[in-house]
Amino acid sequence: MKKSLAALAVLGAFAGSAFAADVTLYGLVDYGFNYTHYDADYTGVDDDSSFQMKSGQNSGSRFGLRGSEDLGNGLKVGFVLENGFDADTGALGFQSRLFGRESQAYLEGSFGKVSFGRMGQLASANGTYGLLGAFSPFSTGWGNTVGPKHVMANGCDRFDNMISYQSPNFAGFTVYAQYSFKNNVNNAGDENKPNTDRYYGIAATYKTGNLALLGVVDSINYANASLGSDGHSDDDMLTVTLGGTYDFEVVKLYAIGQYFDNAYKVGAQSAYSNAFDALKVDYSSGYYFNGGMEGYGMALGVSAPAFGGTAKAQAGYMDAECIDDADYSVSRFNFSVGYDYNLSKRTSLYTAANFTKDDYKHKTEAYNAKPQTYEIMAGMIHRF
Repeated sequence: MKKSLAALAVLGAFAGSAFAADVTLYGLVDYGFNYTHYDADYTGVDDDSSFQMKSGQNSGSRFGLRGSEDLGNGLKVGFVLENGFDADTGALGFQSRLFGRESQAYLEGSFGKVSFGRMGQLASANGTYGLLGAFSPFSTGWGNTVGPKHVMANGCDRFDNMISYQSPNFAGFTVYAQYSFKNNVNNAGDENKPNTDRYYGIAATYKTGNLALLGVVDSINYANASLGSDGHSDDDMLTVTLGGTYDFEVVKLYAIGQYFDNAYKVGAQSAYSNAFDALKVDYSSGYYFNGGMEGYGMALGVSAPAFGGTAKAQAGYMDAECIDDADYSVSRFNFSVGYDYNLSKRTSLYTAANFTKDDYKHKTEAYNAKPQTYEIMAGMIHRF
């Protein structure tokens, strides 16, 4: 909901010449409940279940400010400042950053749009430049296990120190590019130096009628000491992601496919514990596997109007092996169903359920495991 600058002034956020700008205060809160059951299928690891109140299962709870000013001659300058928080506790998210979801300023004109700051990567659903969410009925993911990011690599991240570019639309085509001087300001290393991780990516979208297509190629130029010194590969990460949707108006179809190489964030951060030490699965660290993974993931989805809301379903599959250690591999099957219903233009209800089954294989058969997860969630979103 748009607020006047006078209202914002009450918050003491702006003064003086800022009253000449067009500024919007916006946000949402997402509250819900989640039941998850873990079946480890591994000696010495107990099954577990949890029932919790959760924030942001469907959409991350947030509030933000965005504004723009017309400079004349077809030029416009603007900004986006977006905070993420846990609605059930009030705690700041993203390592307690004030504007962790997005913090950027941009210049827009006939040449396109150039932005500077902290933004979501192209192969994500995060903020201004995240493109992937439109190609799945569950965006990139709900809850712990629902959605395509659980069969894909690269974590659907946000990065600091980013430059992003979006071209004008040419006959349905739009081109994007991104580069980060340093992915995370809290990590060691210097901006734009070999001793820090740096993300870069390019993408293109095409839209005509009811058809939409996406292609993304992105990479992380790993710091020259961060991985090799621990016995990991020094090679950079690469992902190639394709997506498509077609709206038949009664039914909408979605498809995503991805190839990944030397990826450490594979399958998002699953609900499983880090108890599978023999398989080098470590979800508590910055990397989800203790070695670079090569493989592919895919997800097929569908949505359709039903009983005044939208019903949706998606199936995903991932197959990967460790390129640093040929002793183990992992495959995953993931199936989700969901439903959302709008109570008004600003308030909606949602529910979803998921079944995920993994197959961890190791050269020592005693270390093999086929863990399973069952998840059920429901919640409400209120937007302002």
